Amino acid sequence: MSDDNIPIKILNAIQQAGTEVVEVGIKGTEKVLKTVITGQELVADAKPMSDQEMTKAKAEDERKKQEELDRLRNGAPASQGRNVSEEMRQVDQEEKSEEEQKQQEFLEKIKQQREAEEAERSNLMMTEPGNSKREAKKRQFVPGPKKKTPDPSQMSATSEFKGGGKID
Repeated sequence: MSDDNIPIKILNAIQQAGTEVVEVGIKGTEKVLKTVITGQELVADAKPMSDQEMTKAKAEDERKKQEELDRLRNGAPASQGRNVSEEMRQVDQEEKSEEEQKQQEFLEKIKQQREAEEAERSNLMMTEPGNSKREAKKRQFVPGPKKKTPDPSQMSATSEFKGGGKID
């Protein structure tokens, strides 16, 4: 008999838990509803427009709308508007001039470096009298075009050319 009683106890516990969850949810919803501000509370001092005021407001809105459409159709810029194409052209022109200026500065720096290097080289040449001789010696052992090795069929046993009698 104890086995039959356990499922009933489980079902009763689940029912009780569900009831508690619903009660807590209802209390939370009540708190939220108490804090909600209605439209009436927001605009309590607003009074409804009369028919004359309503027609006057609609006419004014329609007039403003027509003026804006006419202005846009005629292509006239707004009095407070910006001339975007002119601004874009100016920005492009400024970017080009800045780029050209940077290139000029870069070329000028390179020119100054080369002049400084040339002055340093000429100064070294004048201060060291033996420098030209040293440069000539350096160039003396620079490998040039290789000598042709003769074809073995043209040589004799004593390493002489058959044709001219020259010794290599």
